[in-house]
Amino acid sequence: MCTPCRLKKCFQYGMTTDKFRPSRSTKSLVKIESPYQSEKLSILNSFKPDHSLLTTSQWTLLSNLYNTFDESQLSLLGKSLVDTHNSLQPMNVTYQKLVENYLLSLYETTGRYLRLNDDICKLSFTDRFIVLRNAADNVPCMACAFIIHHFDLFSLDSFLKTLTAIYGHRPVSLSLLAMKFIISDIVIFKLALSLFALSKITYLYSPNIPVDLTNSSTLFHIQNKYAEVTWKYLNYRYGWYEAVKHFQSIIYCLMACTMLMAPVQSVSTHVDNVDSLVELTEVILILDDVDEIIETK
Repeated sequence: MCTPCRLKKCFQYGMTTDKFRPSRSTKSLVKIESPYQSEKLSILNSFKPDHSLLTTSQWTLLSNLYNTFDESQLSLLGKSLVDTHNSLQPMNVTYQKLVENYLLSLYETTGRYLRLNDDICKLSFTDRFIVLRNAADNVPCMACAFIIHHFDLFSLDSFLKTLTAIYGHRPVSLSLLAMKFIISDIVIFKLALSLFALSKITYLYSPNIPVDLTNSSTLFHIQNKYAEVTWKYLNYRYGWYEAVKHFQSIIYCLMACTMLMAPVQSVSTHVDNVDSLVELTEVILILDDVDEIIETK
């Protein structure tokens, strides 16, 4: 049975939206089986878990937050952007298409991250929509800044001109400012990314989008959980003094990315991609809810 038919059949049996993820008991964090784990997991596996600083559940959370955002495709495209630029002078049309593929991959990677983040998935239907909207807006921008910083893409004239043509001068100018605060440590970056994903930023392009959660304490609990594991990991990895400096860097990074969001939210390309991403993610998660409801009957 196709997915639309499954959903239609469930509504015929009397299912309503209030049935979507009703007060579920907390389940263990998802296990991520990434095809790109060999190199990535070696980073985390090189650290022997110290349970005097992080509990077993916190190490599991750290591993999940690290693996849930899979940057492998973005890294391949970032390298391709550099290689193409360094080859014979690329044709404008060819390079523009490559940049567009890179930007599209940002939203696709974000979609996978959102669907695999169990803390987001188990929120109530209304709150999940609000958090998805924020995360779908925030994550691509911060991830884009990281890849640009990692591959020094702004040093490439072709990339800079193409991105400016798509987004305009102000977003690109603020991106250049944000580069100063981007975190190069991939583990710390991914922890900061999860914190930024759950940040609430006022929407400029649509005042009709709801921003008030029905249960704010749930989101505060998740944010606190992520912040605590970030702080404890920094203490474990660097010691207290360096941990303070790194945590300060995270704050500066989040502030810079927040400033970047204002002009980006007025770019129709970004808005359309976010709308499509949220709609697709919601449909997939709703169908997951439907399957769970059917299985319990």
